[in-house]
Amino acid sequence: MSDAQNGVLVRAHDLTIGWGGEALLEELDFEVKRGDVFAILGGSGTGKSTILRHLIGLERPMSGSIELDGRPPTLEGRPQIGVLFQSGALFGSMNLLENVALPLRHWTELGETEVLTVAAAKLRLVGLGGFESHLPAEISGGMKKRAGIARAMALDPPLLFLDEPSAGLDPVTASHLDDLILSLNHNLGVTIVLVTHELHSIERIVSRCILLHRDRRGIIADGDPRELATSSTDVRVREFFRSDERARGAQV
Repeated sequence: MSDAQNGVLVRAHDLTIGWGGEALLEELDFEVKRGDVFAILGGSGTGKSTILRHLIGLERPMSGSIELDGRPPTLEGRPQIGVLFQSGALFGSMNLLENVALPLRHWTELGETEVLTVAAAKLRLVGLGGFESHLPAEISGGMKKRAGIARAMALDPPLLFLDEPSAGLDPVTASHLDDLILSLNHNLGVTIVLVTHELHSIERIVSRCILLHRDRRGIIADGDPRELATSSTDVRVREFFRSDERARGAQV
């Protein structure tokens, strides 16, 4: 059965990635089904963001394969994915409307009025209606993340990659961002691959995950994070989830 028939949108097979000829992660096998909110979990330095760079085509694997909707990732042609980087990666000299309009101007044949109308609609989608003329320096960190998502959604991609979306945000702002991610997934059917090491929101938004371990150089768990947290027989998996609970308890 083909990936299109069984609903697989992202597939990594026997994937080995690294730098300078030295493997960081080896023999990775995982898939993301259409409609998933899929998380790549692991402690600092386990290679989560490195996987993302390979999935979106910024890096080439040492061996193995990656397919997005049955095709290798590429930076050529109109993007079929949207990406939110950790900082939001907004252009500081452009206001929010211009930031979101940028991919529309580059990749579509829409007229200027249509471009600005669509860009404004994307900002409203993420709760930033009325902030079109603000520069990135004039808004909060959470708003920058929302604006970055609006730009990532400008071309209506079916697949969205989010790199540490909650990093640096207070719990309330992070919770509101979780609500936005759920809305994009539930209401628009966007498949989301979420790279994170923070578990405070995983129970709410993630349907499946993989857990990376540095010493293993690979995946030590794959499944529903709620089930892994309570039922895994791997002490490393249980320790990962317990360490996050202790960290949250220390903050109370």
